[in-house]
Amino acid sequence: MTAALTDRARRRWRGPKFALALPSIIWYALFFVIPIAFIVVYSFGTKDTTKLLPVDLGKLTTGNYSEVFDDTFFKTFKATLRISVIATLMCLVIGLPVAYFAAFKVSEKWRAAILALVVIPSFTSFLIRTVAWRIPLAPKGEFSRWLIDLGLIGDKGIQLLETQTAVQIAIVYNYLGFMILPLFVAFDRIDVRMREASKDLGAGRITTFLSVTLPLAGPGIAAGVLLTFIPMCGDYVTATVLGGAKGNMIGSMIASQFSQAQNWPLGSAMAVLMIGAVLLALIVGVVVVWAIPRLVGLLRPVSESVRRSMHQRRTAKAEAGTLRRSSGTDVNRLLMAVWAVLVLVFLFIPIALVVRHSFNGGSSFAIWSGHTSTKWWGELFDGGATWAMIVRFVVIVAVALVLKQVLARTTDVSSRRLNWVGPGGFALAVIVNGLMTDWFRKIFDFAGIGDAIRNSFLAAFGATVIAVVLGGLSGVALARRPGTWTKVFLATVFLILVTPEVMDAIALVTWFQRLQDVPILGYVFKNGIGPFSGGMHKLFVGQSLYASAVVTLIVRARLSGLDESLEEAAADLGAPPARAFRQITLPLISSALVAGGLLSFTLCLDNAVISTLVSEAGSTTFPVALLGATKSTIKPFWGVGAVMLFMITMGALAFVAMVLRRSGESSSDIAATLAGG
Repeated sequence: MTAALTDRARRRWRGPKFALALPSIIWYALFFVIPIAFIVVYSFGTKDTTKLLPVDLGKLTTGNYSEVFDDTFFKTFKATLRISVIATLMCLVIGLPVAYFAAFKVSEKWRAAILALVVIPSFTSFLIRTVAWRIPLAPKGEFSRWLIDLGLIGDKGIQLLETQTAVQIAIVYNYLGFMILPLFVAFDRIDVRMREASKDLGAGRITTFLSVTLPLAGPGIAAGVLLTFIPMCGDYVTATVLGGAKGNMIGSMIASQFSQAQNWPLGSAMAVLMIGAVLLALIVGVVVVWAIPRLVGLLRPVSESVRRSMHQRRTAKAEAGTLRRSSGTDVNRLLMAVWAVLVLVFLFIPIALVVRHSFNGGSSFAIWSGHTSTKWWGELFDGGATWAMIVRFVVIVAVALVLKQVLARTTDVSSRRLNWVGPGGFALAVIVNGLMTDWFRKIFDFAGIGDAIRNSFLAAFGATVIAVVLGGLSGVALARRPGTWTKVFLATVFLILVTPEVMDAIALVTWFQRLQDVPILGYVFKNGIGPFSGGMHKLFVGQSLYASAVVTLIVRARLSGLDESLEEAAADLGAPPARAFRQITLPLISSALVAGGLLSFTLCLDNAVISTLVSEAGSTTFPVALLGATKSTIKPFWGVGAVMLFMITMGALAFVAMVLRRSGESSSDIAATLAGG
């Protein structure tokens, strides 16, 4: 009787299965589903610049879709598809040998090193890496002068900037890492016994790869292709920085219709067609993923017959003494190792160029002056005030850590209380330095970009807090309370991850203007509150969408591999759901929340598309300021800011890896986490 009452009470306390995911459901509906739906509605309206919202929905028409297919748009659309298809194929061809080599040909130690060298450049600033390509592609740059001296090109230098070729090169580079990671995960999850069985049956390396490895990795390869092709189609940054008028892509064209031409109906029609192309690509991808295992099953009798025949012939040759042992395996491994090294070097070239040019003695970021100088770094540490702040900060934190060790050895203070000594010292260092030097206003306030850097950190922090809360709750709900709602919610999360950011941005821009008429909520999005004024609250919302989806998948993956017995035991002992969540579930997902939060922070810190289109005066972030600077001569001090962001990003990624390692994750698991699997 008591057990029955307890079970009924537990069910009553739990509520609906999607209860924990309800905040995320509301958030995604309010800031993703509904804004996209309004874009569809706007596509049937007419332009009316006399209104605050420059679209008249009283006269619905399909004329915008006819106008979309004029020569200008259709030419850009075809160019975008061509660039995206070629770039996807190149990423696949370049990345597949690297992923295969890391999955099958190296030890765990070297595998971790290769994956780390892929992750670091891939998760550092997308915009900065794109801007860095202006250095080797500059007509008067060092690389151009070198080719001129060799007599390979004319005196005018390289003429690639503001062309489709420049966009093609950079877009392959920018998305190569995001192709390698899912390819590696797909290969790594193959049961090695399947490959060994194929070889035992007499199949060679090529036959084993084509008949066993490739089909088994097919779904993962299809996922990697989708995760690169779809964002490429909506790429805004690469075309804006390197393309110019000749290298324009559909993403920048759509954005210009909203931000410059104020033609919302036409821009919405373009966006709808792009969304349709994304959905079509997803449908094709799903069909391919569904069809590959079944096709392999149908062809299995044929492949087994071929392998048996090859095995018989191989056995006959061995018995006759005519079979020669080949050293091809060693040669192939060496070739793949060389290829992997070349690809990794290629991934780090832009980062190395940015670091070098931050010490440029000249006044241009792209053109090397011929001598090094630290004058641009001197802007950062001018007057020694920043150095003094850093010293005080380090001393206070060090004293706190030493105090923690002393208290742990000499007193009976619980370890739970001692764990707060380190964060407490950090907080004290912030307060002391703030009171003494007002450092939070002065640090990085160099060369006129201090406000942009502070805004980047503030926006990233706010969006990360939202992402951790929403993603943590929804991840727990997906792992512990699956149901019919799970498929719809996961589909929404996946759509958020693959929808080009420019689509999200323009949808939010139009939606925020409509929200201004809503009581209370409208006041927040029109005027802001306290530090959230100037559009900062809009950045929180826009950047949190993608970040929360990332945290959701990480937390779900973490809990899915853990036994639910502890949580069930707590419920059996009568613990209320809130208490069980706080004392059992939350510690279990703490590592995933930390890793997801840090990863979200790095992604938000780098966000350029959402920030460019959504931000307002007073909330300009570093990527937005840098994107604006590309329209004129870029000064070397931008390289200093870029290097600082690189260092912060690498520190965050290293901490993510450390947290996941301590939670028992292998390098393969970490790669799967970063790849969304």
